[in-house]
Amino acid sequence: MSEHRDPKPSPRNSGDGWRVLSYLIGGVLVYGGIGFGLDRLFGTQFLVLVGIVLGAGLTILLLNFRYGSKD
Repeated sequence: MSEHRDPKPSPRNSGDGWRVLSYLIGGVLVYGGIGFGLDRLFGTQFLVLVGIVLGAGLTILLLNFRYGSKD
């Protein structure tokens, strides 16, 4: 018996949306976690917010370099 094959293979970049979303979530979680740790270390209450904003900004910059226009 032969296996059924999909006549149209999925495009190479079909998972890019999920990849971008995971980068955004990961960047916010990692840098927010670093900010949280520094808050606990120094006894402050603002570094977690700085870490979240920094993580989102750096992730957007990374995504712009990776998926930005090639012009």
